[in-house]
Amino acid sequence: MMKKSIFTLVFLAVIGWVSAQSLRFELNGAVYADGETIVCTHVEEWGEMVQHMQVKNLTNEPVSVLVKKEHVVIVEGTQNSFCWGSCYTPEVFVSPRPKTLEANAVSSENDLSFHHQIDPEFSSDPSNFIVGTSIVKYYAYPEFAEDQAVCIEVWFAYGADNVAESHHVSFGHAYPNPASSVVRFNYDLGTTANVEARVYNLLGQEVMRQALNGLQGQVSFSVAELNEGIYFCNLIVDGQALKTEKFVVKKW
Repeated sequence: MMKKSIFTLVFLAVIGWVSAQSLRFELNGAVYADGETIVCTHVEEWGEMVQHMQVKNLTNEPVSVLVKKEHVVIVEGTQNSFCWGSCYTPEVFVSPRPKTLEANAVSSENDLSFHHQIDPEFSSDPSNFIVGTSIVKYYAYPEFAEDQAVCIEVWFAYGADNVAESHHVSFGHAYPNPASSVVRFNYDLGTTANVEARVYNLLGQEVMRQALNGLQGQVSFSVAELNEGIYFCNLIVDGQALKTEKFVVKKW
C-alpha cells in the first residue's frame, strides 16, 4: 500500500510539472523539445544566417511572452541578434517588450527569428573570413515567470571548405567520436606553410595545440585529462583557421 501511495505521488508530481509548461517552440507544425539543438548552416547575403522559429501558447489563457538569448560560444568576427515582434540590436539580450499570444495560439513565422551575421568591421577587411561554430541558447517564457522558460539551442556553423580547397588542404573528421582517451585526424596539406591543429572547448578557450609535420599524415590528441563535453579542432595555416571539426569527449 505504501509503494502504491509513493508511486501515485510521483505520478501526480510529473503530471503537475508537464501541465505547468505553458510554452513550447515549434516551426510549421514541427515540435521542438525543451533544450533541443538546431544546426544552421545556410549563409545568406552579407554572411548572415537566419533561423526562424515559432512559440506556441499551451494554455487556455492569453500569455505575454518574452524572449531572451544566452551566448554560449561566439566566433570571432560575428555578432548575434534576434527578432520577437520587433528586431533588436546585438546588444539586446532580453526583448524589451512582451508579445501576447492568445489561448492555444502559435506566433507567426515572421514574429520570431534568430540572426547571426559577420560583424561589418570584420568583413571590411578582405583578408578576413569566418570559420567555426557559434552556439546561442534562446529562451521563451511568460512575463514575470522566467522559471517557466523553454529553451532552444542553435548552432550557427560557418564552414571554410571553399577556403581550404583553395589551399589544397584536406582535414578529416575526428575518430573515434566520441573519444575517451585519444582523438585522431587525418590530413593532406598540399602545402609546406606553417600548419598546426588547435583544440578549443565550448568557451572558446584553447586547451591543446600541435604542429603538423609532413604533407600527409595523422595528428592525435590525448583527451584523457579533458572534461566530458564538446570540443572543436581547428586546422590553422599561417595563422588562419581553414577547417573546423567537432568532436565529443565521453568517459565510458
